[in-house]
Amino acid sequence: MTPAETPQRRVDIAGLRRILAAKYPKVRAALGAAGAGAAPALRQQAMLCAVCADDQDAAMAIAREFLPNVPPLRPLRLAPLATLADYCREHGLACTTAVAPLQVEIPPTERYPVPASYTTEPALFASIPRAQFIPGWDFVIGEDDSVLHDTGYMPPGLATGDFMTFHVGALNCLIHHAPAEERYVDEEVLFLSAPRNSVGHWMVDFLPRLKGLEQLSGRKVKLALPANLHPRYAEMLFRFGVTPDDIVSCAPGVRHRFKMCHVYKPGPCEPPNPVHVRFVREGLLRGEVPKKRSGKKVFLGRSSVGTRMIANRAEFEHFLAREGITAVDPADLDFAAQKELLADADVILGPFGSNLFGMYLAPADCTVVVLMNAALEDPIFAATAALFGMKPRHVLCATAPESAGVREKDRDIVVDCAALAGRLRDGQSDALLELSQPASA
Repeated sequence: MTPAETPQRRVDIAGLRRILAAKYPKVRAALGAAGAGAAPALRQQAMLCAVCADDQDAAMAIAREFLPNVPPLRPLRLAPLATLADYCREHGLACTTAVAPLQVEIPPTERYPVPASYTTEPALFASIPRAQFIPGWDFVIGEDDSVLHDTGYMPPGLATGDFMTFHVGALNCLIHHAPAEERYVDEEVLFLSAPRNSVGHWMVDFLPRLKGLEQLSGRKVKLALPANLHPRYAEMLFRFGVTPDDIVSCAPGVRHRFKMCHVYKPGPCEPPNPVHVRFVREGLLRGEVPKKRSGKKVFLGRSSVGTRMIANRAEFEHFLAREGITAVDPADLDFAAQKELLADADVILGPFGSNLFGMYLAPADCTVVVLMNAALEDPIFAATAALFGMKPRHVLCATAPESAGVREKDRDIVVDCAALAGRLRDGQSDALLELSQPASA
């Protein structure tokens, strides 16, 4: 979404809340009469009306019928949705293009589903007075309670085990938990936020937001982050020259309202934007140049995640030992240990997943082997490796029948170890991706 696009229709949220609150007695009676057989549409209407009438217990009870795994967080609020550009337009604020769209060309030299050509979305920058942030929920909230739904890395209606949301698409609104306690922070901040437990998303969705500091003409501002920032995230953040004094630690269970909140919206990480992946790699390496050691191979596993595991584990472990491949789970290593392990890698291999973002620390001419089942597409890893000058390959694997109960993309894989050994030994015969220089659109 760019500043020039047509804005979405915006709802009069105050008027809508009054109308829904007035309807609540009638809708509540209809819900009671219908009992267990109440249609989903009636339940949703009753939840909306209960929120607006401030019957929080009833609203949460209905919400958990739709989303049984969400926590019973109160109070709930009905809020309008807006894009960053639309909100700025409506409030007379500047929303500028910080990075123009880039046309990226990757010649399709393999038969695997890698994007051969794509245009990145523009990166936007805006400064929003009195914007709000709820730690644990990755969205900027405007002064008027509008949820700026394109400022987060996930869709706003995606409820999790930590936070309650319910998307009401027909009204362009969202029900979400809004902590009753508000804390005013008399600071200018850059909205950074953090994921709950995903180093991969931290690297590709959150660290690029640091590029927003370049829009501030050297002005010193602090970073808005959750108080319970994961130590691994902090390790990486400090590589960019950030110190603890540069952070506004935002306590959980509190809405924080800032004097001024600067927002850098990098756009989606899939497919990768050359500007952002190089920015993060350069920040993490801090001028150090990894140089590969011939023959060093590293397998990056996912045992800490528990999906896309190697089903023929015993055979695969024997293969790793025979080939002299070091096997680790990146989650077991701190940043310094990962950096030391990968700085001279000749080959990195692993199942499709965030474990492969270890490539950010590897030499530019190493080979990255993605083990993946045929149901997956690769919108990020091969292209990222190519952007770094690496040699990406895919090895398609069968899926384990005993993992059929999980999402197809997360099923365990069966690796053809003989075929994989052949590909590792005969790398010169493989068709490898090459990336042309991106040009501004």
